[in-house]
Amino acid sequence: MGSSLWLVAHALLLIDPDFARDQYARARRELGAELLGFGWAREWPRSWAGPEDVDSGPIVPLVGASAGSSGLALLGAAAFGDAPYLGALLTSLDLAAFPIREGDRLRYAASNQVGDAALLYALSFGPLWERIAAAGGAP
Repeated sequence: MGSSLWLVAHALLLIDPDFARDQYARARRELGAELLGFGWAREWPRSWAGPEDVDSGPIVPLVGASAGSSGLALLGAAAFGDAPYLGALLTSLDLAAFPIREGDRLRYAASNQVGDAALLYALSFGPLWERIAAAGGAP
């Protein structure tokens, strides 16, 4: 659920920005979490325990953190300008994803090609959408 909801909310910006913001706010309230400067996202709301699957990946006990949902929450936070949550998610990424720095390069040992692509998209989000908006699109 969370791993899909963040992505869909960002895409809705092109169609219905008000509805998109409402969906992001609901996702943030039900799935987003922060503690002591660290951020993560749940795959399922606290009120419902869903299954672990290929989208969610393993769920971290006690906090309910999902790597899949947390990774796509980066995109949601970037798309909706939620800088505090984006910063908290990046802080968690730098702790939990085992960063490897080689010169001016950075990669995460706990990531894979899909995770890398989602992270790149989240951190470079904006220019295409700004062009769409300038052409009369929704963002």
